[in-house]
Amino acid sequence: MSKVCWITGGGSGIGAELAKILSKDKYTVYISGRTKSKLSNIARYNKSIIPVQGDVSCLKDCKKIVNTIHKKFKKINLVVMNAATYSPGSMEILNVDEIRKVVDINLMGVINCLSSVISKMKNNKGGHLMIVSSPAGYRGLPGAGIYGVTKSAVTFLAETIKLEYEKFNIKVQVVHPGFVKTPMTDKNQFKMPFLITPEKAAHKIANKINTNDFEIYFPKRLILGMKLLNFLPNKLYFKLIRKLIQLP
Repeated sequence: MSKVCWITGGGSGIGAELAKILSKDKYTVYISGRTKSKLSNIARYNKSIIPVQGDVSCLKDCKKIVNTIHKKFKKINLVVMNAATYSPGSMEILNVDEIRKVVDINLMGVINCLSSVISKMKNNKGGHLMIVSSPAGYRGLPGAGIYGVTKSAVTFLAETIKLEYEKFNIKVQVVHPGFVKTPMTDKNQFKMPFLITPEKAAHKIANKINTNDFEIYFPKRLILGMKLLNFLPNKLYFKLIRKLIQLP
């Protein structure tokens, strides 16, 4: 029996590649995003990919997408909350308008999706929620700007809803990818270690969808090193990061 999936930020990058993979694996995949032409281009790959325009920072759009899917299929098996924006830079100058944009998409976008779909999953006695976060949210990093703050928040949120939604038979996973070659990471002005393609990242995620792993992370060489930083005393951590990361 075909499963139904909704992927936000499905017009490019990891979201688009994951849609291609799942559409070949008995999923009907709805992809959403703000740019209709990008969505339509991905939808040409497989008739099981259905484009639907919408902005995750708009609660009304999220509810409309969920209602559209539910009206046709009476269910949503999997929601991949992948949409994000990236605005790197120092926090020395606080651009409130830019900060609000990042928060609205990266954090409120996830919350808008959750609030739109959770009652449907509860009524259907189950579902699967996947939140794409980032290791940039593990600990404070100079230059990560408000992006790291929002990713730290959505990782915390994923951990919280895993604990709270288990009783409803709702599976929760969080994804922490390393550097993936996308228009977002093209903004970085430094050499990105272990850079991988969106196709490879999507395959790593797809391979873990049917597991009970809460956290999906890759590449291990990068992420395990970043995880170890969590165990450092604050004084040592700040000293080390100041040496490793030099802002212009």
